[in-house]
Amino acid sequence: MAKFQDKLIADGYCDNRGAGFCATATKLPKGEYGIVALCVNGNKLNLFDVDMRSNIGELLYEVDLKQIENLKIRAGILSQVLKFEYNGSTYSFTNFVGVKPALKVIEEEANNR
Repeated sequence: MAKFQDKLIADGYCDNRGAGFCATATKLPKGEYGIVALCVNGNKLNLFDVDMRSNIGELLYEVDLKQIENLKIRAGILSQVLKFEYNGSTYSFTNFVGVKPALKVIEEEANNR
């Protein structure tokens, strides 16, 4: 596991699976966009504001992964997309690399209904 994920676990942002990474939010419920940290803790996906040095800021959204719909994950070399709907809003992320284990955790939690 990378140092960043180890820090997320140690600081309590992620559970021991270390499913946390930074990505560019291209669509969030209130129209926000920019770099965020996505952290899985239990069956929750927490979205945090993050600065350019990956320092975690305020909690922006808490998503119950068991209630998301239309989950789409594409994690290729040239194109990365994580997109889903939750409580009537669309969440969309891109620009993440090397996070396939974290994406697998998100997918498993979403399918664990």
